[in-house]
Amino acid sequence: MSGLDDLTHDIKLVRISPVDGSPLLFTAGQYAQVGFDGVPARSYSMANRHGDDSLEFHIRKVPGGVTSQHVHEALKAGDKLTLEFPLGSSYLRQHHSGPILCIAGGSGLAPIKSIVETALAHGMKQPIHVYFGARGARDLYLVEHFETLADRHNNLSFTAVLSDTQVAPHRHGFVTDAVAEDLADFDGWKAYVAGPPPMVDAAMAMAFARGLRPEDMHADVFFTPEGQEG
Repeated sequence: MSGLDDLTHDIKLVRISPVDGSPLLFTAGQYAQVGFDGVPARSYSMANRHGDDSLEFHIRKVPGGVTSQHVHEALKAGDKLTLEFPLGSSYLRQHHSGPILCIAGGSGLAPIKSIVETALAHGMKQPIHVYFGARGARDLYLVEHFETLADRHNNLSFTAVLSDTQVAPHRHGFVTDAVAEDLADFDGWKAYVAGPPPMVDAAMAMAFARGLRPEDMHADVFFTPEGQEG
């Protein structure tokens, strides 16, 4: 384990570099099974781009979760971990030329970050709409990063939505309601959704009601406690 930083009050950034320097090959949106010493292995989504020197994970502290508690309270730089990856089918479809909708809840921003950065790096020019839902301002992270990306790329928009508090300039309410207010027709779009089950269910229902085809929905459900893909 090569790095550990706070992203929010309950989400840690964990960077993992291979001891042997082997290439870290995966497709944006996929996840890894991560094994920590003395606690059960868990699934966490990669937040970085394919080909980087290390893997980046955003790990939320789950109430009562043995593994996430270990990450937040005991893990330190230099600890050895085991990885099984790449896993998962909710990955970026680079052949797609239509608009893209990304909806993230909490640490579900990790795979969305990988998908968006990869799409931009590969020159995908279609509109990309990113919505990030959180409870309050303290649960937001990487907002400036995405706003900077949006300033640099005319095809990218980023909207943060807070469900429990009103804090300007962010939207207030449920993230899926904000999407529904802004966008009416998803026929021909691709949707990438990652977060807790209620948010994912609401996003799927909203998108399908507005014409998204089932084969164009790519959802990553972050289950809790501690069985989640994160």
